Formats: sequence, structure tokens, C-alpha cells
Amino acid sequence: MQAWEEYVLSLEKTFGKKAIDEWVRTLNVLKFDACNLYLEASDAFHASWVEEHLLPSAKKRLYNNNGHEIKIHLKVRGELEKTTQVEPPPTESTFQYTSDPLHLHCTYEQYVAGSKNHIPFHVLCKLTGFNPITGQCEETPKESYNPIYLYGPSGSGKTHLLMSAATLLTIRGLKVFYISADTFTEHVVKAIRSGQMQKFRSAYRHIDVLIIDDVHHFSRKNATQEELFHTFNTLHTAGKQIILSSPMNPRQLEDIEERLVSRFEWGITLPIDRLLEASDLLKLLELRLSFYELYLKKEAIDFMISSFTTPATLSEAIDELIRRFAPKRGTLLSSEAVLPVLAKLVQKNEEVSLSPEKVLSLVADSFGIKTEDILSKSQSREIVLPRQISMYLLRKELKMPYIKIGNVFSRDHSTVMSSIKQITKSIETQDKDLFYYLNDIQRKLANV
Repeated sequence: MQAWEEYVLSLEKTFGKKAIDEWVRTLNVLKFDACNLYLEASDAFHASWVEEHLLPSAKKRLYNNNGHEIKIHLKVRGELEKTTQVEPPPTESTFQYTSDPLHLHCTYEQYVAGSKNHIPFHVLCKLTGFNPITGQCEETPKESYNPIYLYGPSGSGKTHLLMSAATLLTIRGLKVFYISADTFTEHVVKAIRSGQMQKFRSAYRHIDVLIIDDVHHFSRKNATQEELFHTFNTLHTAGKQIILSSPMNPRQLEDIEERLVSRFEWGITLPIDRLLEASDLLKLLELRLSFYELYLKKEAIDFMISSFTTPATLSEAIDELIRRFAPKRGTLLSSEAVLPVLAKLVQKNEEVSLSPEKVLSLVADSFGIKTEDILSKSQSREIVLPRQISMYLLRKELKMPYIKIGNVFSRDHSTVMSSIKQITKSIETQDKDLFYYLNDIQRKLANV
């Protein structure tokens, strides 16, 4: 059914491909015709997720080529069918500019700051009036940084923090727009095509808080950047809070207008890093599972921590456990129960996990040279820079000790420290050539 496939594909912009693969593409399509779609969920928890997250969106966007409504008939495997009526698709005049959905577990209580992310965590806690020590909401301070710009690699928890802030500010009675950059762009395009720019501007400029995730996706989108510029100015002048995120700091953004980049830097720019300490990953695992009332025996916990060593891979494994064991809430799961469920993810993780060899390969590819060149004794500029960047990335991404990095390149640890210091200094002085290569390499790293 083409309409269904196109609709599912469009959901990736809102929920991300991983969530759609796990929760939507796992639905069994029993049968369909022009105006009816019969779906089967694996269990009651699966069906509950579909009803909460899928159906509200379907009411606005799922319809056939003739513009007629499509009825979704949802049943749980082994249970009687439950029919859900989908309202007619929105016309141009009824289209609403609304926030993206927030994940239930994305709260401050569920966030693990680790040893490096206390500053961005406490800045957002202070903004929203949340006391992380007592776990209580207090009086919201009248002054804050504006805008707040978080940047860090994929899987560092930026989205979690942004959603936590959006949830708490909404509870406080503020009008909050939490959206991805792709959603903002979609809204701009929709408004232009339908001649609804006044409605769009009214929706975005009469709010208390604007939160935009992944602002680097505005690259090369001139019309969207124009609207964002004026929206930013209007809100900032009115003293309304703006929070932004990206994998890179503002000066590393490519094909974003300088006037926007300068505004991104008006408030406070905060780096945020991935959790790599086993103790932090353990805390993340326990918090997330307890939120869904699932518990693991010690050997199962040890297996999880040793097999999934980054927040992104661990979260993916946790989501799989939640999906498969939701009906067994409150029970203590053994490693015998967990291992078969996660076997494919373990294999996938082993195939794509980052290694020194892969880092060197990505750097060499970006510079158009061979890995052997980076490891050679050559002191030419064409080789020294990629070698220094490789050392920097091994330290930053894999947290390798200086001595081990030196062993990779057959050099002493003082040379490694000097090289990393040189790259760090170039980043601080905003070396444009270095930013070009780092951006290219970081995009490739994100795919890994």
C-alpha cells in the first residue's frame, strides 16, 4: 500500500528511523483496500505505543490519492480487532503548526550527566527551575542565558536534555515549541506553498520558548534560514527563551548565514560529550529499565554493559528489551532470557563499532590519502595534519590513553600530546581548513 509506505517514511523525520523500524515497521499489515488498513501489533504494549504516537499523526497525514480518509483497524495478536477512525486529511486552511512529540522517558530524573556534562545539565535545570539534588521543581529564575546552544556528537544526550526542558516548561504553563530543524523546514515549506506565512509567523512568534534540535540541518535552506532569522529576532527581542542543538559549535556550521551563526552565539554555547564510563552506562541502563518496570539479574546487566559501550547502542538494546518484555513488567530477567533477544544487535554492534583502524580509514578517505601514509614517518604538511587529526579523534572519540595512541603511530606519548594540543588550539582559533576536514570526518563518524 503506497500511501502507508510513504506515511511510514515521513514519520522518520519526527521519530527517527530507529524508532520507526522498531515500532511501526514491525506492525503486521494483514490486508488493505483503498480506504481501510488492517494492522496487527505484537502485544498490548506495542498497540499502546501505536495509539499514543502513531494515530494522532495519522489523523492529519494518512489518506489515499483521492484525498479520502483511511480507516486504521488495529488489533493485538490473539485478540479481537479494534477499529480506529482516522479523520479526513487536513486541508490547507486547517493545517496546524504544532510541536514534535516528546518521549516519556526524556526527563531530568532519567538523564545521566556523567563526569563531563554537569554544566549543560545544570544550566537547563536552572532555566526550568528543577533542583537535581532534591528532584523537586522550584521557582523559575527570571534571568537566563539566551539563546542556549548545546553541541556534541550523536548519542551525547542533547535531545534528551531538550525534551526534558520542554516537558518541564510546558508543565509550568508556558507555551513551548519543541521541534527538529526538519520539522521547522517542513512548516516553512507548507506555509509558502499554501500562502499561510502569516499563520506560520503567528504560530511561531507568539510562544514563550522555542527549542530546535539539529540546527545544522538548516544548511543550504535559504528560505528556512530567512524565516528562522526573523523568528529568532522577534522572540529574542521579546525576551522569550530560545534553546538550540547541533553536533558542532556555531563556527563549524556549514552553509548557514553568518547573521544566524552570530545570533546562535549571543547567549551561552555549551559542549556536551558522550558517556563512555561503565558506571555512567550502568546508571543509564538501570534508570531507563526501572522507568518501564523491567529489571535484570546481575549477569544480564554485566552482559549489557560489556556488549553495548556507547549510549546510542545501549539505548537501542534497552528499547528492544522494552518492546519484547513489556508484558513481563516487574519480573527479574536473566541473561538466558536477554541474550537471544539481543543477539542480532550484538552482531550489528560488533560490525559497525568504532575502532582505531576505522578512524584512520575515515581520516585518510577525507584527505584522499592512504592509511599507510598517516602511519608513515613523513613530515610533509599533507601527512602531518591528518596524522594529528587522527590522534585527536582517537583521544576524543575512543578515549584512548596517550601511550596507546602513541603505540598505534609508533611514537612516544609526548608527541601525541603535542599533536592533540595543536589541533585543539586550531579549533579554538577557528581554523577554517581544519573545520572543513573535521566536519567531513565527523559526518562519517556519525554514520558509524
